Amino acid sequence: MTSVHIAGAGMVRFGKYDPSVTFEKLAVDAARNALRDAGAHRRDIEAVFVGHVFGGPVAGQRVATELGLGGRPVSNHENYCASGATALREAWMAIRAGLCDVALVIGAEKMTDRIKGGVTPDANDLDAQQGYVMTAGHALSARRYMHDHGATREQIAMVAVKNHEHSRHNPYAQYQRPVSLDEVVNARPIADPLGLLDCSPISDGAAAAVVCSATGLKRLGLPADRPEVRAIGLVSGTLRAGLGDINEEDISRRAGLQAYDMAGIAPTDIDLVEMHDCFTIAEIVRLEGLGLVPKGQGAAWTAQGRTSIGGTLPVNPSGGLLSRGHPVGATGMAQVCELYWQLTGQAGQRQVDGARLGLAYCKGGTVSGTDGASVTTVVMSS
Repeated sequence: MTSVHIAGAGMVRFGKYDPSVTFEKLAVDAARNALRDAGAHRRDIEAVFVGHVFGGPVAGQRVATELGLGGRPVSNHENYCASGATALREAWMAIRAGLCDVALVIGAEKMTDRIKGGVTPDANDLDAQQGYVMTAGHALSARRYMHDHGATREQIAMVAVKNHEHSRHNPYAQYQRPVSLDEVVNARPIADPLGLLDCSPISDGAAAAVVCSATGLKRLGLPADRPEVRAIGLVSGTLRAGLGDINEEDISRRAGLQAYDMAGIAPTDIDLVEMHDCFTIAEIVRLEGLGLVPKGQGAAWTAQGRTSIGGTLPVNPSGGLLSRGHPVGATGMAQVCELYWQLTGQAGQRQVDGARLGLAYCKGGTVSGTDGASVTTVVMSS
């Protein structure tokens, strides 16, 4: 099968937009930035793939029409937080199958028009029916992790400190100022031991990429060395009786193994990670689940600076969900944009030196990884 490459990437800054700024405008602006970066015209685009959660019926078709791409194949992909990355997977498979050579992938969300305060659990969520909502579940995860591995509250809080420090240099980040350890530890309590700064925010935003086969790159007049999407793993949760080990991260383990096998690599080959850090503890346990950090050592690695830019394994140089923001349908594509900029040396002051192989991980669904969860793992190489 043909190789698949990212020809160009584009975003709009994540944040809280006025109601007059629509879902369609965010998506269109990000798409135009990606087209400009790839040197592509709308006539070059053969198919459009759009990831979103709250965009409504045929949201992708509305965006395509505003872009002047009406009449092309357009598909919508809802996989909660993994929606944008799932849209990329569908484009990746279409190109590998020879159905098209140049595609546009967009992840977009306008959350502030629909959500006030926290995210209301879905009535069909089996976890939420028992009161096991997202914040409570991650708080239990943090408590269990601290008990099992001797981690401290301060070590977990350092994830937020690190990611806010990284986002200072990301012009697309919702928050662009550092926070101190004291600010994180003493922030307004949400679910003990987690406070406000341990939680990702409600956000609006969009991110997009032009995705090509080798033939598509030639058609656009681009060199063949654009970053290659080596693998995209997709797995879902399984229904298990009882909670078991809340930090087992079976779903992360399976997603990682699928992607590593597909790309023909080992976890130790990865140079940087864009991680789904919806909560501080989530970054830690998912790194361990993916086999990127030894089990029980993720909190210590963070506190030691090993997951900071310049460390052993830089994680979330973009600022991650905690600081870049988390418009759910856009997050997966924002991660891909960051990998693209890192692998092409365009990340400015947040550049990871010598970055050649990156991984992006998105998890959408329930806290425990059972029943409704889906996970995408994207491996890209320069």
